[in-house]
Amino acid sequence: MVGSLLLFAWVAWQFLPPPPLPTLPLDYSANKAVWLSVTWAMDSHTDAEIEALAKSLQDHHIRYVFAYVSYLKADNSFNPTFDHAAYFVQQMHRIAPEIILLSWIGVPIQIRLPGGQYIANRLADPETREKLAQFSERTVSEMGFDGVHLNAEAIWDGDLAYIQTLQEIRAALPESATLSLAAHALYPTQEVTIVRYPKSVHLWSPDYLRTVAENSDQIAIMAYDSGLFFPSDYRSWIAYQVKTSAAVLAQADINLLIGISASDEFTLSHNTTTEYLENAVYGLGAGIVQSEDYKAIDGIALYAHWEMNESKWTLVDRFP
Repeated sequence: MVGSLLLFAWVAWQFLPPPPLPTLPLDYSANKAVWLSVTWAMDSHTDAEIEALAKSLQDHHIRYVFAYVSYLKADNSFNPTFDHAAYFVQQMHRIAPEIILLSWIGVPIQIRLPGGQYIANRLADPETREKLAQFSERTVSEMGFDGVHLNAEAIWDGDLAYIQTLQEIRAALPESATLSLAAHALYPTQEVTIVRYPKSVHLWSPDYLRTVAENSDQIAIMAYDSGLFFPSDYRSWIAYQVKTSAAVLAQADINLLIGISASDEFTLSHNTTTEYLENAVYGLGAGIVQSEDYKAIDGIALYAHWEMNESKWTLVDRFP
């Protein structure tokens, strides 16, 4: 009986709200980025609607916007969801020239062709890489974006075809354009969770993260979809992502962002009683405070803009 009560109390303790955000170093400031929905590139919006969006982004000190443009379909064509992208970019640049607009391009890596053939890594195909590089350049030269935000999933640790893809996109882009990407989280090599974190080929090693950084300008680590059950574990896990990525890339010429989720959608990998925004914000702050290389963390990336509300913005606005 006593053992059961103690177990119940221990589990309940794991789900207590996070402590207050730690006091961040006085010399630390965080840039902020958001993933923006496809509607802004796909649908027609009035100037007043775009101005309202820009004003909201400015009010919350958003520096980078990953505006969803399209994804690469199984037939190697791009979903036609960008008819209004050029006008949106033009208006945003006029209203909020300080905001850097990047075209968010999705690339499902493991696909099944219409005939049933399974492709484990479509980036191994030179034609696929060429189409991706060409479309990336088009979003800059024709649509006016300041660069590209590549969201290719799922990338195995050590995948050389992905590195080659980054190199080909970089070569196709103007020198001034930003090559940004969404990166998988790091596999914990320390015991940061109650139950040892399961090994996954889609969690990266420090060496691979370093190689990816050498071939890009900006990395947003997706420090969510951890699959963890206990909120206390997630705080420790995200603090680990912050500290370790900062240490790995402390000397790299890279803009490093930590991606946290504001989503209220429950999935097997995203337990909303664990990965809620307040918990993520605490883990992020704890990681910065505990890190000797905290200045390597340039800021926060929020997934996603359409999930935000005023109470969530208040949480994020705590970061200077």
